[in-house]
Amino acid sequence: MSFMDYQYMNPEFLNNYLKYQRYIEFYAQSTVDEAYYDLRTYFRFIKLKITDDLDINTITVEEFKLIQIKDITLDDICTTNAQTIEEFIYFLRYTLENDAKTRNRKLSSIKRFYEYLSNNNMISYNPTLNIKSAKIGKKQPKYLNLDESKKLLSQTINSNQRFKIRNYAITCIFLNCGIRASELVNIDLTDFKLDEMTLKIKGKGNKERMLYLNNATLEAIKEYLKVRPQLSRNNLDYNALFISERNKRISKRNIQEIIVQELTTLFDEKQNGYHTHTLRHSLATLLYDENNTDIMVIKKILGHESLSATEVYTHISNSKMKEIMENCTISSILEKREENNNVKK
Repeated sequence: MSFMDYQYMNPEFLNNYLKYQRYIEFYAQSTVDEAYYDLRTYFRFIKLKITDDLDINTITVEEFKLIQIKDITLDDICTTNAQTIEEFIYFLRYTLENDAKTRNRKLSSIKRFYEYLSNNNMISYNPTLNIKSAKIGKKQPKYLNLDESKKLLSQTINSNQRFKIRNYAITCIFLNCGIRASELVNIDLTDFKLDEMTLKIKGKGNKERMLYLNNATLEAIKEYLKVRPQLSRNNLDYNALFISERNKRISKRNIQEIIVQELTTLFDEKQNGYHTHTLRHSLATLLYDENNTDIMVIKKILGHESLSATEVYTHISNSKMKEIMENCTISSILEKREENNNVKK
């Protein structure tokens, strides 16, 4: 659900901030929704701190989720300090059992919120200024190799699932276009130019990029369009490409469930760490490792702002490393140089 659906449960200054992010800063809907959930958790913690009949040391996760934040005031926010933020992070870690990545995301959401309050002179002091994020060791994301990717596609289209044609098109776009789940959810019928074999993607910050479709992906989309429900023009999701069982734009959660189920079936067991991003990573890895695609091209396909974000996808396989080590020795380089010199003579 969108943050707009929860407005009646929030203090007005929080609603104003979320609307500012969405309609002034043009943050993606999914980004603002995630910020709301993060801030709602923080506001619940503040309410927990100021409510006498609630014990921060004994409250359960279920009880915490029932805390209402409607009556949180701006004065309550103004009384927070750096210690409050540190205590919240401690609560996230040991009571809610959030991992470092999740804690950092929530801290980032809080920092942006306080920055907004400070810039608009709604608070005199920003308590998050000197709060540091938790250190996270870099992990190589999981990915599918070429054979596993082919098996996944074959398994999906040959299954007995009711929506197998739709799910096959979704999987095909993930594996061949490397887009994010949030980007796939927002694809509209008008984003395609089938005659030009192009797909317009609305990425983070509403930035658009154009991707080119291969024949397999184009065919998968065409087959899905034959069975896609025909929605009335009065339906708000009339233009959405992928439609749910309820004749609405498919949700990010629904897509994640589809892909996780497919991957679980592929590996014949529950695989931790596999999700929609696995398929995005699979394309990037195959482009770099199997096709020798330039990293700058991969960066453009994935819609990354910085090259450092793309570098995680460019790990070199053991076979390629073996080939490089065997064929690129000092002696081989010298031999090639001598050969080139002889040719020039």
